This record gives sequence, C-alpha cells and structure tokens, in this order.
Amino acid sequence: MLQDIREKLQGGFAVAMLLAIGVPLALSFVNRDSGVAGSGFAVRVNGEEIPTVEFQRVYQNRLVAEQQAAKGELPREAQDRLKRQALEGLVLNRALTQYVRNTGFRVSGSQVIDYVRSLPVFQVAGQFSRPAYDATLATAGISPTAFEQEQQSLLAVRQLQEGLVESSFFTPAEFRRVIELDQERRDVAYVVFDPREIGAAINVSDVDVQSYYTVNASQFQSAESANLEYLEIALPDLARDYTPDEEALRKAYGADTTRFRSAEERRARHILIAVDASRTDAVAKALADEIAGKLAKGGDFAALAAQYSSDTGSASRGGDLGFAAQGNYVEPFEKALFALKPGQTSEPVKTEFGYHIIRLDELRPGAERSFEEVRAQLTDELRKQKAQDEFYALAERLDDLALDNPTSLEPVAKETGLTVRRYEGFTRTNGGPFGNNANLSSAVFSPGVLDGSENTPLIELDDARGIVARVAEYKQPAPRPLEQVRGEIVERLRAQRATTEARNQGEAIVQRVQAGEDLPAVLSAAGLKLTEAGPLTRRSPTVPADLLAAVFRAPKPDGQPHGKPEGKNGGKPVVQGTSLGNGGYAVFQLRSVVRGEPERIPQEQRDQRKKVLVQRVAVGETEALAAQLRESADVVVAPDLFKAEDSEAP
Repeated sequence: MLQDIREKLQGGFAVAMLLAIGVPLALSFVNRDSGVAGSGFAVRVNGEEIPTVEFQRVYQNRLVAEQQAAKGELPREAQDRLKRQALEGLVLNRALTQYVRNTGFRVSGSQVIDYVRSLPVFQVAGQFSRPAYDATLATAGISPTAFEQEQQSLLAVRQLQEGLVESSFFTPAEFRRVIELDQERRDVAYVVFDPREIGAAINVSDVDVQSYYTVNASQFQSAESANLEYLEIALPDLARDYTPDEEALRKAYGADTTRFRSAEERRARHILIAVDASRTDAVAKALADEIAGKLAKGGDFAALAAQYSSDTGSASRGGDLGFAAQGNYVEPFEKALFALKPGQTSEPVKTEFGYHIIRLDELRPGAERSFEEVRAQLTDELRKQKAQDEFYALAERLDDLALDNPTSLEPVAKETGLTVRRYEGFTRTNGGPFGNNANLSSAVFSPGVLDGSENTPLIELDDARGIVARVAEYKQPAPRPLEQVRGEIVERLRAQRATTEARNQGEAIVQRVQAGEDLPAVLSAAGLKLTEAGPLTRRSPTVPADLLAAVFRAPKPDGQPHGKPEGKNGGKPVVQGTSLGNGGYAVFQLRSVVRGEPERIPQEQRDQRKKVLVQRVAVGETEALAAQLRESADVVVAPDLFKAEDSEAP
C-alpha cells in the first residue's frame, strides 16, 4: 500500500514539502514481514491471524525486560503469565485496529510520511535523515514496509481517539468540582515515628538470631553456581597484524569509482503550485503559467515564491531549497533541475505534488580524493573486513567443534589455537566478564551442560565477542553459615521490630486523642512535637507521599463550613495515622480544608486544564471500547501455543 513512501521520503525538497504533525504516539516495533520456517498462527481474531513469530517476539521482549529487572531467571508461573499477557495484548490491539478499519478511519500515505519525518529518532540536527531511518529500523530488525504499515494503523487509532476527544465534554458544574478538588488546600501538622531512630535502641539477642535463622533457613541459601571453562573469540584480537598489500589496496580503491568522489550538487529555488482539494489541475497549471510569464518579464523569483508557493517551508526563504545532489528529488523535478544551467529557470514541471517552476542558482562540482589520500582509510577497512571474515569463520568452526567434542574443550582449543580459560562462581544473576547474558545463563544451566555431558553452543555476547563454555564444577544451593548472615538477620529483626514499634506508638497516640485528649499535650508528654506543614496541595513535595495521600483521604473536620479554617468558625480537627513506605508511621492533624477557587485560575490555565480532562475522558473511552471489542471478538488460540491443554482464549 505504501510502496512509494521510501521514494517520497528522500531529499531536502520533500522535507520542505511536508508538514510535521508532532503528536506523540507509542511506536510498535513488530516486524510483520519476518518469516519463520514452519511458523503458523498464534491466535485468530475475528478470522484474522496473528503469526506465531509476532507473538514470540512480543513475549520475548517482555521476558527479557522482566528477567533483567529481576536479575535472574523467572519461575515457570511468571513466564506463563507473561505469555498470556503478551497474547492478550496482541488480541486487544488487533480487535481495536479491525474496528478502526471497519468503521472507515483512513490514513493516507502522505500523513504517514509526515508523521515518520516528525519522529526525533529519525532526525539529525532537527531534520529527517534517511540514513538514520534505515539504520534505526535495521538495528531493530524491522522492515520499512512493516514499520510504515504499523504507523498507518496506529495513526488510524489516534484518529478514533481524537474523535472521542472532540466529542467529550464537561459541564461547567463538573469542571468547577474538578478544579475545587484539584486545587484544594489542607492545613496540616504532623509527627513522624522514624524506624531508624527507634531501631537504634533495639537490641537483638543471639537467641533471636538463631531462632530466625532456623525458621527462615530457606532464605539464606547460597545461589547455585558453576565454575566454567570456556573459549572466547573476540573481533579485536583477529587480523591485528594483518597489513593489506598494494594490490589489495589498489583493487579496493578502484572497486567503486564514485566512492571517493563527491557528487555534483545544485542549489535550486522553486515555486510550487499544489494540486489539491481546493485547486484543480487545470487551475494550478494556469496559475503556474501565469507566474512563469511574470518571471520571463523580469519578476523577482523570491518575491513570487513568497507570494504564491504552496511549499510554506521554502516560500519563506524565497523558494530556496539549498544544495542537493542527484537522487534527492522526485524524478520529474530532478530531471528538469539537472538540465538547467546556473541562472536558468524551467517551464512549469508537473510532479505528483503539483506544478513547479525551478531555478538553478548555483552549481558545486564534485571532487575526487586521490589514492594516497585514502590509503590509511582503505588499510583500516581491509583490516576490519579481514577480522570480520576470520571472526565468522572461526565462530562457525568453534561451534561445530564444540558439538563434536561434547566432553572437553581441550581438543577444540588445539584445533582453533584458542586458550581454555576459567571463570568461577558463574550464577544466573552474576555473569562476571560475560555480563548478564540471558542466552548464556540459559545454556549453562540447561541439564546437558550442567551435568558435564555437553558444551554450550557458541553464544554471541555482542557483535564482537562469542564464547563456548562447559561446566567444570556445579555447586547446588546450600545453606549459608549463620555467622555469614548474622548481620543481615540482625538488621531484618531490628527493622521489623522498629516498624511494629513505630506503628504501635503512633496508633496509641491516635487512640488517646480520639478519646478526647489534646494532641500537642500528648506529644509533649512523650517528648515530641508537631511539625507545621501549612496548607498542602495534592502535589506538595514537602511531606512524604504516603502521608500526603492519607491527608487527602481524610474527611473534612466536623462542622467546618466551606472555606472556614479552624479558629474562624472552623470544625474540630481530624487526627489520624498512616503507615509510611519506609516502615515509619505518621500521625497528622487536619485542621481545615479550603476548596480550590476556579475564578482565581487564569483563563489560559483553565482552558489547558479542560483540554487535559477531556483527553483523560477520551483515553478512558478508548480503553472501554477496546475492552468491549475484546469481549465480543471471536478469538481462537492455536492449540499448541502454550504446549499445554489450555487452548482457550486468555
């Protein structure tokens, strides 16, 4: 559908032609062009199949992220959960995409071009870069076609959401209530029972430590580990002493006659008369001819471009497109430009965008670098190519030899000239010099490698390193000696008791105050005092987040009229307590609640808040629609997808 996008995305002219949308949108890097031998469908949504390879890619991305966060292998139950989450996400997204397509939302190729060009990831110095686009997609393993199709679908979904935004609204009363709550101020004083201070005075006996160690012995196991023998190949170590001869260098220099020759560049101006919904082809052609006539009579090109050109990007610069070489413009435009001599102006030229009047302002000839100028560059390139060839050849040989000699790496080392190295204490979360490589960890702790009957296959640590390893010694998890973990147990017990004591002290004070005692007096007797927080808003950064949330959950002081603080016909303060995330406990006194006043907010800010609230409503409506579509969708999961008897939809 978008086969011509890549051609249209080329060059400064196209950059000037296109308008950037600039609205953020999450990108989906799913390569729908990828194929896997024997791969079928993972799930069928309303008759439309989602390939297994797509499901596997989404699942693997989730799995790697969670394993890195957990710093180790996930249990089977967690992996099963991720699989079902991945599948559910694909089903929901496909159902929503189908709805958008079936209800007539459409995104044109030019809109996709505009959007792709606006993405910062594809820009260099603020301008869209075709090389950056190609390189970024290639690195992620995504084809341009798949990426463009995905963006087309996502932009269509955004059209739906924008429609919901346009149709969503708040009544004045609803908006006023939102502002009153959002801008609400609460006058608060509080005291915190800090577990660190309390814990400093807590003694933990040897009996307590021993008892805890006995009951929780499973928590103090050493990690399973393996002592490894391995062979490593590294790209920087190969072809280090290789120096290409003169013949090889000359051959490389002459292999591409244009490589070391900068292309001729031309600086052009143009006036575009677009053919669009407001202007027919005939009208555009007539206007272009009229402008060409004015130029022939001595009209100022820059002034006419500023007055008439539909290309707003270049019109403000008098139609100037800057320097560009061949290959940057669409064919009719480029053909006309490269037929001109400096100072000449073309007749109107028709392209898919409309009619262009083109003037060549300046020509910059290409220049060629001599062999001697690029000798060092060629030497470095040939050395790197030699190392790359040796690396891949050695990697393939190493992999085969490791398979042919499953019980030892010595024969492999002898055949390849590599040295057997050793690393002790390899665990699922500590890869030592190999980094946290999930593939290596999985291979090392697989049954065959773990029992010493197999070597690992070649594992690529990165683009320049690979290893083959075997387990020389496996150490199962074992209890860590008490003396080794004594300090850890003492800190655990002290923290637990301090948390309990902080809560007990705080709750006791709240109970006394709620029974009728005065809070400041109770605190004074305990050697404590309130911290005056002053009026707090929902986003005040001066108090702990847990305390702030509790303050705004608390009821308004009894009998307090709207906007009247304590001491001014206010109500009786509310005293409550809440646990804090660090194990502490806070007791607070809520003295007054003053609602926000919408009339005090500048109109510009009110308008902005309305937009944000409407967008929230639209997002909620989109999510509700997606859930409804998912519920009513006809979903068939491949029976063997989870390799289990459960073949129903998630």
